Parts: sequence; structure tokens; C-alpha cells
Amino acid sequence: MSQNYSPIDLSERVHEIDAVRGFALLGILMMNIMSFAGPTLQDQFSGGPSDIYTGGMNSGVIFFINTFVTSNFYTMFSFLFGLGFYIFLSRADKKPGSTSALFIRRMMMLLAFGIFHAIFIWYGDILTVYAVTGIILLIFYRIKPAVNLAISISIFTLGTIFIAVMSLLLYAAGVMGTNEAQPVDPGFDMIESLTNAGYMDVIDLNMSVLGIMMSSNIVMIPLVLAMFLIGLYAGQKKLFENLGSKTKLLIWTAVVGLGIGTPVKIFVGYGLTYMMQEPVWSILTMLAYTLGGPLMSLGYVALFVLIARKVKGLTKLLQPVGQMALTNYIMQSVIMTSFFYGLNLFNQIDAVWFIPIVLTVFIIQIIYSHLWMKVFKFGPLEWVWRTVTYGKTMPIKR
Repeated sequence: MSQNYSPIDLSERVHEIDAVRGFALLGILMMNIMSFAGPTLQDQFSGGPSDIYTGGMNSGVIFFINTFVTSNFYTMFSFLFGLGFYIFLSRADKKPGSTSALFIRRMMMLLAFGIFHAIFIWYGDILTVYAVTGIILLIFYRIKPAVNLAISISIFTLGTIFIAVMSLLLYAAGVMGTNEAQPVDPGFDMIESLTNAGYMDVIDLNMSVLGIMMSSNIVMIPLVLAMFLIGLYAGQKKLFENLGSKTKLLIWTAVVGLGIGTPVKIFVGYGLTYMMQEPVWSILTMLAYTLGGPLMSLGYVALFVLIARKVKGLTKLLQPVGQMALTNYIMQSVIMTSFFYGLNLFNQIDAVWFIPIVLTVFIIQIIYSHLWMKVFKFGPLEWVWRTVTYGKTMPIKR
């Protein structure tokens, strides 16, 4: 491996991107706590939510998360991945050697992280999807920005049309009296497996769920790719360079993204919270991934950057969290599974406590991220990732 390859120097980083990435990690944790704390995956098969998600304030919290968090932040992270993809490859292009081979090795290491995470820590991994989709994204790197944007919009448009058609067909079937969802046995019992769970019980459950997650990921890959392409487009058009001159674009993006996305997500959030036992609603909630989530995520990014440029301390607060995003993402799973599984609290804590738990864990992540990044250039997993990618041991201390 050429010694000329090296990761981005700290002075070259766009600090606002790191801060947005840190903000995205907060949202991802807020979304994932529903699955860390209780059997949301199993509830999709049984046809009804567990008690910790229902009744009074519990339902209100779940509605809030389903509206303003679920699907909004994983799409934001996907956008940032596409943007980071462009930054990585455009920099590698200036060095001798195969840019594609370098990136493929980077994705293969990410895939290894994802498989380890899914089997040995928590089944709800997204890194495997990112790794596979990232390799596909290589095809689009040298395609014109407008074409990439058009492909992305086409994917979301076709997905939305498909959901609308399927919903109409199911509604027609429902009129004829076939609208009741039937419980399905997923082949595992999360509550039984994770009550007084030992570590091998967790691994066994993760392995049981892995097949289901992989099959659903096949559906998710095109949607993730679409957000990757928007991030790639933003990189190709250099939208994150000289942000001071992009104020009008940021305002327009925030207004359109949140103005259209929020009503869609309120509709979807209602379905996800109260109506998942109805087949028509279960299909309609997929609009979170083809319309509401992508729009709100872009609106969030634009609004965050606008606020961060006014409130300078916000970028400084979240930048270290975003710089070690891989480490923090995995650590969220380690902390949450240790708390809910290790303390035998799975399916025991009402949803009304989800937000305080998330904020507490995220504050802890902010603190240790700041302490770590004062001494080191990279997070620990980021260091491993870069060392494997570049084929040489990277100096980690500042």
C-alpha cells in the first residue's frame, strides 16, 4: 500500500459535518431505544405492541419518537455517508494507486464491524447495509451530479407510488372483509430469551433475528442508496464548502424539507403508534422511508447548520461525538444492551422514561468523546478502520 495514502487531517475537516454527525447519533439512539428496551420486532409479528409502549404518556412518547425521530436520523446518517464518500474518494484521487480498491477495503472492514455488531452485541445493525450499499455507490462516483440526484428522486418516487398502490389494493381487500392482520410466529421469543439472559442467550437471539434483518435489508438497500446519492450530490456540488454563502439554500431546504416532511411524518407516526394492527396502515407507514423521513432529514441538516453557524458552541459540543461516530454507534449498543439485558430490565421500563435515558447516555458520550479527542486523533474503532483501510499503522495520538 502506498505510503502517500493517509486519512483526512484534523485541519482539513469540515467541523459542521462532524457536528451534524454527532446530532444524528442522538437521533439514532432515540430511535433504537424502542428496540433496546422491548420486543418491537416481535410485536410486528404478533400484531400488537407490548404494554411498555402503550397507554397515556407511553403512547405519547412513542408517537413523538415515531414522528420526529424514526426514519429521520438513519436517513440523515445515510446522507452524511454519501457526503463522506465523496470527500474520501476525491481526496484519494489526488494520490497514486487504485482509489476503488482503497474504498472497497474500507467497506469490507465496515462490513466486518457490522457483522460483529449484529451477532455479538445487538441485532439491529445498520453498518452491514451501509457497507454493501457503499460498494454499489462506487458506480455513481463519476456520474454527473444531476444524474445522481435524478436517480435518487426516482427511487423515492417509485417507492412512494408502490406504497400508495399497495395500500389501495389492501384497502379494497379490507372492504371485502379481509382486513384483519393475523399473528405470525417469528420463530423466537425475545422476552423469554432476554429475561435473566446470559450472554449466550443474547448471541442465540441475535443469530435467530439475523435472517429476518438481512431479508428486510434487501428492501432497505435501494432507499439507503437514494440518500447516499443525495449526499454524493452535495459533495459533487461542494455544498458544504464556504457555508456562509449557502444561507439561502439552507433556509430553502429547511423550509421545504420540514414543511412537507413533517405533515407526512405526523400521519405516519400516528399509524406506527396506534394502527399497526391494520394491514393498510402497516403499508402506509413505509412512507416514512420513501417520503417523510428523507425530507425531514434534509430539513434537519439544513436547520442544524443554520443554528450551528449562529451558536458556535453547538459545533464545538458535538464535533468530537461525530468525529468518533463509529465508536459511539457501537458503544450505544454496548451501553444499552448492558443496561436493559444485563440488569434484567428488558420489557420492564415504560416508554415515558426513554427520552431521559437517551439524554443521559448521550451526555455521557459527549463527555468521553471530548476527553478522548483531546488526546487522540481518532476514536478507537476509527483508528482500526483507518489502519486496515490504508494498510499501515496510523499514529493515533495528537
